[in-house]
Amino acid sequence: MRLLRIVVVLVVLLGGGGLLADRWAHHRAEGEAAQRVEEREGVEHADVGIRGFPFLTQVVSGRMEHVDVRLDGYRARTERGRVRVARVDAALGGVRFDGDYERARVETASGTARITYRDLVKSLGDEEIPVASGVSAKVASLKDGGKGRIAVGVEGSVLGHALPGTFTVLCSVSLKGGDRFVLHADSLPDLGIPLPGASGHSLDIEQKAGELPEGLRLDSVRAAGDGLRVRFSGKDLDLREDAR
Repeated sequence: MRLLRIVVVLVVLLGGGGLLADRWAHHRAEGEAAQRVEEREGVEHADVGIRGFPFLTQVVSGRMEHVDVRLDGYRARTERGRVRVARVDAALGGVRFDGDYERARVETASGTARITYRDLVKSLGDEEIPVASGVSAKVASLKDGGKGRIAVGVEGSVLGHALPGTFTVLCSVSLKGGDRFVLHADSLPDLGIPLPGASGHSLDIEQKAGELPEGLRLDSVRAAGDGLRVRFSGKDLDLREDAR
């Protein structure tokens, strides 16, 4: 973001430049910001849109009124590693820069994220989920189950021996504690055998989000035809280079 300060100096040396200079600086700053996001976060593609006019007065004040950010292929941290987020759309309000634009605080943030079922399965890995005494399962597939539910393909094993075939369970999805996704099946999968000690049990699959920026929380999650749709919001976010 040092480019922003350079742009301001150039405009002053050129005598102000009027509307054309403002729009040129605006376009260059958006491109530079998007490039930095791609490099820093390792996303496949980023778009940054800075609202407000004139742009250069916002640069001089060190505060952007409204910034829209789109990320494609962002890899978010989870307790098991990382999960690819197909798309993130975020609206940032009151973005204030300090120093040479390496540090920023965001007054308000809101947006949505989409995680495909395929990417979610990859993030779960081969972890075995206890079902009943001596019985475990692991997720083989996820897909839209209709009516806001997810069809979970489950592979079962008994005392370490794999059961033939894949069993499908319909699960609802919810948030727990503002940072954990929970897939909940009201009944155990029909594995074709009696399950000792399974009375009253259910199948829960949990995935915890990684370290979210302080002040940011997940508001809701729902199952859609193309994956999980997540809404998030936050206030007074610290987006410094050294803030993790």
